[in-house]
Amino acid sequence: MTQFDFKKLVDAEYLLNNRTNKNIVVIDARGGMLEEGSLMYDKATVVDWTDISLLGEFGGEELGKLLSKENYQQIFTKLGINDDSEVLVYGFTMPEQGFGDEARVVYTFNYADFENVKFIDGGFKQVEKLGFNKNYEPTKDRINVSDVVRNEATRNDKAIFTDELLSKIGNEEVQIIDTRLEVEYNGRVIYGENKAGHIPGAISLPFNSLVDNNGFLKSREELEKYVNEKGLDKNKLQITYCTTGVRASYVAVILEELGFNVRNYEPSFARYANVGIVYASLIIIKLWKDTNND
Repeated sequence: MTQFDFKKLVDAEYLLNNRTNKNIVVIDARGGMLEEGSLMYDKATVVDWTDISLLGEFGGEELGKLLSKENYQQIFTKLGINDDSEVLVYGFTMPEQGFGDEARVVYTFNYADFENVKFIDGGFKQVEKLGFNKNYEPTKDRINVSDVVRNEATRNDKAIFTDELLSKIGNEEVQIIDTRLEVEYNGRVIYGENKAGHIPGAISLPFNSLVDNNGFLKSREELEKYVNEKGLDKNKLQITYCTTGVRASYVAVILEELGFNVRNYEPSFARYANVGIVYASLIIIKLWKDTNND
């Protein structure tokens, strides 16, 4: 059950209670990870994070950046979103699946000045239990944005990009938060980054550590205790990153709700690994050396 009192979070029962509300727009944020024929909520539209982001090559500065507000107005029209709409978003249920894509939608829509967007606690496992499901057909159920001429967001105060990030490494007033899995932080490459390890001085705060074993966000008290134990300081700027900015968006949304000043490094580690110095766990380095000396 939902434990976190947060205006941008609802439970699946809220979706059930508003099923006939014509102002409700439901987004399935599992996107390209959703296989054809998989179950989805019957009134949802499938949106991938790449559908609502600037595109470019993996490891480039462009991939993961937000689009212009004009672009989002086009996308809102395609989704049937207007000033009276309330948007509900779900993703895969963590911790075993998912990357926090649902909060990426919240983060993105908020930039586009649309605030009435919430994600569903517990993810699709809870939505599925409602019983209003259909089989996913990509050509019918996923938003088509092929005609949107993408332009980069301007005055994106919630984001940070590589040049500025590099200038803040080592700044005592800044805390850099690595939201990837701990094994990635320690030096395992999972998604094809050019280097292994993490940004120097970064604090490991895995995105899926914010949920319990059933995929519900932990309580405010648990999360406050957890981030305090990690050493996060509300008097400092927090910069979140992952591989391409999705998991980092999830953590950014939660940290902001907890009262932190957060900026998301949208190109994230895929880009940073091409231009910056990285640190890896000494254990990982030793294992690598031992393997290569055999």
